[in-house]
Amino acid sequence: MRRYHLILSLGLAVVLSNSLPAQEIDSVFLKDGSKVAGQITEITKTGVTVTQKVGNKTEKVPANNIYYIEWKGEPPQLNLARGNERSGNLAQAITGYGEALAALEATNVNTKADINFLLARTASKLAQTDPSQAAVAIKQLKDFVAGNRDFYRYYDAQMVLAEAALQANDTNTSDGAYTLLQKAPWLDYQMAGKIGSANTLLARNDVAGAKSIFDEVANSSPKTAAEISRQLEAKLGQAGCLHQQKNYEESATILQSVIDDTTASDTRLLAEAYLRMGDGYSAQGQKNKEAILSYLHVDVIPSLAAHADLHAEALFRLTKLWTAVNQPSRSADAAAKLESDYPNSPWAKQLGEAS
Repeated sequence: MRRYHLILSLGLAVVLSNSLPAQEIDSVFLKDGSKVAGQITEITKTGVTVTQKVGNKTEKVPANNIYYIEWKGEPPQLNLARGNERSGNLAQAITGYGEALAALEATNVNTKADINFLLARTASKLAQTDPSQAAVAIKQLKDFVAGNRDFYRYYDAQMVLAEAALQANDTNTSDGAYTLLQKAPWLDYQMAGKIGSANTLLARNDVAGAKSIFDEVANSSPKTAAEISRQLEAKLGQAGCLHQQKNYEESATILQSVIDDTTASDTRLLAEAYLRMGDGYSAQGQKNKEAILSYLHVDVIPSLAAHADLHAEALFRLTKLWTAVNQPSRSADAAAKLESDYPNSPWAKQLGEAS
């Protein structure tokens, strides 16, 4: 009887998921958690215009404030795929986005463009822990940018393209995309473009040039939460440059200030700050326990470990440090976790080469 009820419940879930009503209006979800609903009557690369029938009210929503849009008439598979992407179930998300595209009516051109962006962004996330996927992601992003120059995801696509290209060491592509990002009409995106250009210089071993840009952004006067986050990201870059110059003490001071000033929701920034703090302690040779504690933040705090590429790096660092403090079993545990969870990551490859 229990088995019957389980089968019946699963069957009902499938039926319900396939019969969910389509969106009857457009809903624009903002990064601050609020929502603007109505009919999207205009789309440009800088935002969307939402018209509400009641009172014939129109509202322009800047693209840099948009988290995502639920489109009128979108297939139910699309929202399920969004949920999978947010949860880190990237392969399932890509499958879901593909199913949403297949179910989409031909007239839904804006929804189609949005799904193509989501597919490319998810592919770039996959490439963070599987470099073999980078070429596919970069091509998808380039194709999206070329075909959607006046769509609200244009600048977001430039940012994702730049990050994916830089990770793949394609500094020409990253440099071009970051330069375009600096032409966006919002300060937080301009700051992101400058930070990206500095990271591109770092990839070319121009530490002094990179630090000059990081200093400029770090010394700015941000007003919004997004601008403050970018300022802290620039400080993270400053600390990285100081680390390369072997100025570990000043680097650690800046990193601690980033950790202290970063909000709990800015999890990627926090995870990277703890990683770099661990790098600084490890480089000094006599602070292995402090380094382990820093890296453990990225391993044991779920919101930080959710950033797969950073988690994989933390696990790799821990395999070395546990051995250095005579904890071989914990080193083996970290290695097993790295190879199990991120088998295609460059960190797992380095682990294999070292063994």
